[in-house]
Formats: sequence, C-alpha cells, structure tokens
Amino acid sequence: MFQPGSEIQRTSTLTAFLKDCGIHSYEKLVRRSNEDPDWFWGRIIDHAGIRFARPYSRLRDISTGPESIRWAVEGTLNLTETCLDARIADGLGNKVAIDWVGEDGSRRRWSYCNLAAEASRVASALATRGVRPGQAVGIYMPMIPEIEAALLGIARLGAVAVPLFSGFAPHAIVSRLNDADAVAVLTADATPRRGKPVWMEASLAQALTDLPSVHTVISLRRFGGAVADPARDLDWTETVGRASPEFAAVPVSADDTFLIAYTSGTTGRPKGVVHTHLGVQAKATADFLLCLDMKRDDRHLWMTDMGWVMGPLTLLSVLLSGSTLVLAEGAPSMPGDPFRLLRLASDMEVTHLGVAPTLVRQFMTQDTEPLLGYDLSPLRIVASTGEPWTDDAWLWQLDHICSRRAVPLNISGGTELFGAILTSTVLHEIKPGGFSAQALGVGAKVLREDGSEAAPGEVGELVVTQPPLGLTPAIWGDRDRYLETYWSTFPGLWRHGDWVRCDPDGTWYILGRSDDTLNIAGKRIGPPEIEAALTETGEVVDAAAIAAPDDIKGVAVVCVCVAAPNVSPDAELVNRLKDRVGEIVSKPFRPREIHFVEALPKTRSMKTMRRVVRAAFLGEDPGDLSSISNPETIQPIADLQKEKS
Repeated sequence: MFQPGSEIQRTSTLTAFLKDCGIHSYEKLVRRSNEDPDWFWGRIIDHAGIRFARPYSRLRDISTGPESIRWAVEGTLNLTETCLDARIADGLGNKVAIDWVGEDGSRRRWSYCNLAAEASRVASALATRGVRPGQAVGIYMPMIPEIEAALLGIARLGAVAVPLFSGFAPHAIVSRLNDADAVAVLTADATPRRGKPVWMEASLAQALTDLPSVHTVISLRRFGGAVADPARDLDWTETVGRASPEFAAVPVSADDTFLIAYTSGTTGRPKGVVHTHLGVQAKATADFLLCLDMKRDDRHLWMTDMGWVMGPLTLLSVLLSGSTLVLAEGAPSMPGDPFRLLRLASDMEVTHLGVAPTLVRQFMTQDTEPLLGYDLSPLRIVASTGEPWTDDAWLWQLDHICSRRAVPLNISGGTELFGAILTSTVLHEIKPGGFSAQALGVGAKVLREDGSEAAPGEVGELVVTQPPLGLTPAIWGDRDRYLETYWSTFPGLWRHGDWVRCDPDGTWYILGRSDDTLNIAGKRIGPPEIEAALTETGEVVDAAAIAAPDDIKGVAVVCVCVAAPNVSPDAELVNRLKDRVGEIVSKPFRPREIHFVEALPKTRSMKTMRRVVRAAFLGEDPGDLSSISNPETIQPIADLQKEKS
C-alpha cells in the first residue's frame, strides 16, 4: 500500500483541474465525464489549448451509434500547431524539448524551435518528393531526435505516419507498409547495439523489393551505410538538411488519420489502428497531463520504441505539457550497466519516469549496490504499463526506484485507445499491482458473458461504455474487421479483451487477455505471425504459439509444433526454428521453447484451439471442450512438461 504525499497531491494538475471544474473528488469527475462527454471533452480541449484552423460545429455526433462516433464535426486542425507553434508562442522556443543520450553517452539537445524547424524540413522534403496529404509514410528509425521530427513532419504535411518497430525484420515491414500503401519511408542506415552498428537501411532495402508503392526513402546515414537504389534512396543531410525550415501546417479534418499504429490480434494480418490529430491530443491530455501529473517543469524518460504506441504517446504528452523529453537510444539494461535506465534517470535529472514490470524483474536479479551511487531524488512520478505486475516486483520498485516517495502510477489501456482505460492517480491510495481508478471519460465496466454487469470482486470482461476521444475510429481499410473485433461481442459496447475485476474498494486488477494475443515484455503480437514464420520453413506443418510464465520477462513465447513428414524434431531443428522467428518477426519474440507433438487441438472448423494448447501445457483447466474435434491431442501436450522435468 502507498499513499502519495500531501504536497504532491496539493500541487497536482489534477487537483487544479478539479477546482477549475468545481468538482470535489476524482470519482465525481469520472461520473460527470461519463454522463456528459460533451462537457468533459470540451474541458479537455480547452485545458490542452488545442488549436483549430476551422472551429467545429458540434463536438460529438453519435447519431449512427457509438461504433461510428464522429468528433469535432466540420472542424479542421493540425496537431503540430498545438504541440509546436503554440509552445513557441508561449515563450518556450528556446527551452529544451529533446535531451538525447546515445548508447555511448553522447548528448544532443534540441529546443522547441529546433524541433519545429526540423519537422518543417521533413515536411518540405516529403512534399518536394511528391508526397501528398493523406498518403502514408513509414518511419523505421532508432530512438534519436530525428525520429521525433519525422513523426511531426509527416503530421505537419497532413500525411499519415506509419511507425515501425526498429527491430522488425523485412517480412514484418512488408506486411505493414503494404497494408498502409506507403509511398515513402524515413529511416537510418544503422543503430548501435553494444558498440556495433545494426544495419536498418539494409533490412528496409530487402523489404522494398516487395513494396512497389514506395518511391522515396530518406535515410540518416550515421555510419556510412551503402545506398541500395540511388534513384529512390536519398541522404537525410542532403535532402532534409537543405529543405525549408518553414512549412505551414496543413489543416486536416478532425476525422482524418494522423497515425496508423499496427497491432496484432489472434487471427489474420496485423491490424492498422487509426488515430486522428484531435483524438491523440485529447487522450494524452486526460491521461498524462491530468492522471499522470505531467507538468511543464518535468523531464520525462520512458524508454520505448516509436513502433509501439508509447513512442508517439510520450512525445505528444511532453509537447502538450511543454516539458522536456529525455530520449535514450539503446537498451535500458546492458552488460556492465545493468541499471542503465536508473543511471540515466540520475544523470539526466529525470522527474517523470516510465518503467515496465519485465524490466524491474530484470533489475531484481542484480546486486543493488550500484543504486547507492545514483541520485533519484528528483523523481516525482514513476509510471508503468504494458503488462501485469507481480507484488514482489511492484514492492521492489517502490523501495529501490520510488524510495517510497515518488508515486508509482500504473495505467492500462492499449494501442486502440492511445492511452488508458484503467489508471492510478496521485489523489488515491495505491495497492501493489492495482489501478486506483478508471480513466476519465471511458465508462469502464466489468461484464459477465451474458452482458450483465459483474458484482464487485467478480472477474469479467473489461468494456468501454462511453467511447472517449482517442479511441480508434477504424482499422485501416477494414471496417468489417473493426466491427467484428471490438463491437460484436456486446452490441454498442467496446470489448477490450482483458479479464478484470474491480474490488469493493474501487481498485481494479487486470488478470490477463481474454483472447490469444501474446504480450511479451509489453509488446503485443498475434500468434499467426510467429506460427507463419515456423510453417513457412517447410519443416513444420502446424504450430501454435502461446504465452507461458517467465521469471524474467513475465511472459515468454512457447511454440508447440507438428513436424513435417521425414523431418526429425531434434535440437538442431529447434534452434534453427527459434532463429527463424527472430529473423522473420523480431528477436523479442524468439521462442523460449519449441516442442513437437503429433497433432494440435482443432475445432470442427479446423481452427487451432490455442487456449487449449496453453492450458494443457501449463496444467490448467482447459475450460469448455465441446467444440474440439480431436480431444486425444490434449494429453500429449500436457505430457511435455513432464518430459522437461
């Protein structure tokens, strides 16, 4: 249990917002935000100072149903006018917007004026190459200042940003950029990893053989990487560096797409989650500026990747609050520097830090003596998301990072919301691993399978009953999939896919995914992508990728496979298949284990029953087996654990 200090509560942004609204508690604000969304989101827009090029006639149109909600009808805007132009107009032009540190300790600082100028140069360079508003532009770069300018420059042009995880292999790049019909990509030749360059532009060049729509690549060549196609591949310094530092923001409709964030479900290709210029600003304001208490004087560090939604979210939250983003390239823990994240927090005087439970579990395996040399006293907020906590890891964080003074704020939502459904705040008592409240304006509820509301303490499905600003309005190019994935289980309600409970005291707990999506160290991916990497080898004819508990990662990938005829499932094959997944998908999803059986459990329509595979492998109750066509396959999977022991 942790109680935030009285001074932090008194001076919090949330306390000031409550006072400004004439409301005396967070719970009453939640109630008002759910009962009167027009009032609440209007207040959020005003609080953020969001600029409109043309005012909207109506904030919210829900006449055709919540799944088709429209925001800021007839309004036009561009988020860079609020996040950059307004900050400079506020007198923050010379303030440090990005304070970057490289793997080798090198530093670069960009002011708000520097960032705005570089974003304009990106927009100018893309426009010169014929990129038009509404067209998709991929971002495949390491976490350096230029990646932030890339995101903002694409937005300033009115084009659509498609950020990609910097560790993706060519196959994963192709599937996403083809789906978005991207016409250009911003990249870098390489990123250092433990002192050696990892060649990114070369991976992109390999992918581009299957991406006919891409006519332009602009690469920041830091390590003298080779040019694959001189007609297509341009040098960042020559192209962006010489472009105009002044480019007027292109107003777009409030419904127009700013970002496609790719995430994976349990079936089919990755989903292109759409986010708009207005939605991301409003949701970031409600979640980060209010609930996570991000302020103008903060120095915020959350080591993530632009390919996951936390990358864009952290940047926009910093800019909306007028604070400073501490940007670090490389890993949060390295050989010889196991607490690198915390060392950087000390060296860079971070006040607002993001962590992940997986990382904390890694920290717990280390000798804590180096922590005695770090000064973490500036920390005021330590936020976390991505996966459930274990009590021991949460308490270790409270003792060794927060020093029982900084407030540990846990949030959970998802790519589809650009923020939280459940949150913690500085105004609440906080329990280990719990969420002290629901987020504002989401109408979170726990439902039973029949759609009735669960009792306090009862486990059920997490749903959103009041679609907030920031909730994705679409899956790119696939309306039917959008409706089927999120709106079909409980008509008129958003089903998020998490098992949760809300205790009588109002504390929420997430108990895991209600679908098969794998969540590895806070990164989600659908089993089909991993399974396809295995079956495409020709050595595996069927596969099921599941999540299994892991002492370090929290969750690890385990694959149960059926070998092709005349293929011997020996150790050499296992290692080869593990490497294949790392190459085709990404190294974080490389399986911890691969096992072989004669057949996998199937439904009568021949769909693999992954939940049954997982339950059998872990020795858990498999639940309803009425739809299984071959129940004899379960015991051999259950026997795999016996063979290991």
